[in-house]
Amino acid sequence: MSAKIIINKRSGLFFKAASFSVYFDGKEVAQMLNTKTFVLEDAGIYAVQLKLKWLKTQTLIVKAEDGKEVFLEVKNGLKYYSVLYWIFLISLVAVPIIFSLTKLQKPEWLISVQVLLALSFTLYSLYYFIFKRGEIWILEDANTNKKSR
Repeated sequence: MSAKIIINKRSGLFFKAASFSVYFDGKEVAQMLNTKTFVLEDAGIYAVQLKLKWLKTQTLIVKAEDGKEVFLEVKNGLKYYSVLYWIFLISLVAVPIIFSLTKLQKPEWLISVQVLLALSFTLYSLYYFIFKRGEIWILEDANTNKKSR
């Protein structure tokens, strides 16, 4: 019976169609081509890292023992990006449409709120893509009972 290291790519706003290079002990072993799961069936202690163009994860030391499965999860470092994106998009597109359809007059504070949301979305994007260099994370997943393969 062999060990399994299972790497799941979390579905989200980013990396849906991304092709990750999977590295074990500094050597590229596979490409996760538009798939969500990569499985390595081999026992041992490995330094695991994923790369996507100029982005790379931190190196994670994984110990895979015979007969056991180790679940790893890849996700981006943007914690609040999708929330800010959708709030910004709704305020920019949906709110003006609602006011035009209902023939109500736009409140004076609406533009200030839209500018504030646009500014927060832009600053967070700049912080993530410039200062954090578009971090991606590989984490050991503690919730292994709910995984489907």
